[in-house]
Amino acid sequence: MSTNEKYECQEDDICLVAYPKSGNNFLLFLIATLLYRKKMDWATKGITVQNASSAPIANLPSPHLVWSHESYDASYPKVIYLVRDPRDVVISYYHHFQKYHGDKRDFDTFFDAFMNGDITPGKWDTQIESWLANQEKVKNGFLLVKYEDLLEAPAKEAKRITTFLNVDRTEQEINEAVHWASFDNMKALEQKQKEHLNGSSKFVNHALPFVREGKANKWKSVLSQDQQQQIHQSFSKTLSKLRYK
Repeated sequence: MSTNEKYECQEDDICLVAYPKSGNNFLLFLIATLLYRKKMDWATKGITVQNASSAPIANLPSPHLVWSHESYDASYPKVIYLVRDPRDVVISYYHHFQKYHGDKRDFDTFFDAFMNGDITPGKWDTQIESWLANQEKVKNGFLLVKYEDLLEAPAKEAKRITTFLNVDRTEQEINEAVHWASFDNMKALEQKQKEHLNGSSKFVNHALPFVREGKANKWKSVLSQDQQQQIHQSFSKTLSKLRYK
């Protein structure tokens, strides 16, 4: 199979879409466990879920669970869209660049690049608004999930997701999936399966963790007043729409 071949969505695919560092893996672990009744980990993620931008993975479980950081794409048949407060996203993304790209920028410089849309996939609000504006066009349904709600009430959000996916799961199955996808368990799995997260790139800093804190409102103690104001002003429309204060 050609490494240049890009995956094409199928009619019954379930697409998890989010701006990077929005809790994507938290939700992927949760959904995969609920959907397939099988516990995905860092070692099996690569054969369980499909990156929308990568070559097709052979023998994926059915229906395929596809993840993406892309803006609105009419070919995505069913979408669970995950959002996270951008004030926490920028902090998490900064640490991601330090770990995986050997990025030497200080936080303030990275913050400016994030606000200017110079960090892939561009401006936070542009990517999100592309989906919010077109959600009615997603033919098999669109579900908005907030990262903060997942942290606060994971079982409740899991039930919303199973309803959206039309799968029937017991309270025990939901609780087990919530535990499996929890920050503490994902961090413990990282300690056992680091090679699957670090890869072979020469830029990876093996001393830095992938699963860091996973908390909400970390920005209150990290961002300067000026940075908080910049985000509030630049993203005010989207922040208000998503009820971020």
